[in-house]
Amino acid sequence: MRLPVLVIGNKNYSSWSLRPWLLLSHFGVAFEEVRLSLDTPQFAAEVGRHSPTGKVPALHDGDVHVWDSLAICEYANERWLDGQGWPRERGAPAGGAPPPPSQ
Repeated sequence: MRLPVLVIGNKNYSSWSLRPWLLLSHFGVAFEEVRLSLDTPQFAAEVGRHSPTGKVPALHDGDVHVWDSLAICEYANERWLDGQGWPRERGAPAGGAPPPPSQ
């Protein structure tokens, strides 16, 4: 079975790319990373092969192609994380810590 492919920009310049990368990495999801340096001739030449919007991040999982960092995180949450990527209770912070007591 092929690994999913996450196409990202520079990690130090593209926080949008970093979001799904962090989620997948944090939960130990195995994936192949393709990094395209932003604002370069290489990016302009290659991004269209990976993303219909011409932007990163983009995820390829077999026949499924997802772009937009939040959409990728939602897909990963359903596909590999069994709902562990988001707080279970409405209003709970990410990471599962209980909210502070109200005063």
